[in-house]
Amino acid sequence: MLQDVWLAIDERRYGQAEALLGANDDLRVGRAGQMALGYIYAHTGRCGEARRVFGELREQHRGDDWEHIAVHQLGRVERLAGQPEAALKFFEEERALIRAQGEEAHKLAVNALETAQCFLKLGRLADARRELDLSVEAARTHDDPETLGRAERALADLSLSEGHPQAARLHYERALVAFRESEDEFAVRETEALLGNV
Repeated sequence: MLQDVWLAIDERRYGQAEALLGANDDLRVGRAGQMALGYIYAHTGRCGEARRVFGELREQHRGDDWEHIAVHQLGRVERLAGQPEAALKFFEEERALIRAQGEEAHKLAVNALETAQCFLKLGRLADARRELDLSVEAARTHDDPETLGRAERALADLSLSEGHPQAARLHYERALVAFRESEDEFAVRETEALLGNV
């Protein structure tokens, strides 16, 4: 059931994902269900509800190894709500928590990717590129093709915004390789469409 919920979320079928959660009381009230519900809220413009869900999850896990995930999600909510500076504060806090846990490459890759998205929103392109390069390096270290694909796609978008279509094509092609490796067909189709427009 949880796998079906996340597949719907990944394919942006948020209404279907929420209906699946609503049909399973046991799943919905547990941590995994609350994570998915907060994610749905954040992506459907219900940011206040998403803040409440992830804030409660953070309080439940304050001081343990899972806290950084709730902090990460709080940052994503602020980014999606159009508050990149508020989001950056959460991502800085998350990075400190990750470092305290030993700086696992996968966690760092995802944190750097989200941090870069905030810098892009703020027009801080050099800072965004630095974070995206960090995300790519960490994703390769961890063998995390999904995050690698997302970082390469963001680098392609950044290259386009800087007027470098050839560099953008290269990054989109690298993203495609990564998404195919992770078997994310939805991301493959999206990236192929983007590449076709360069």
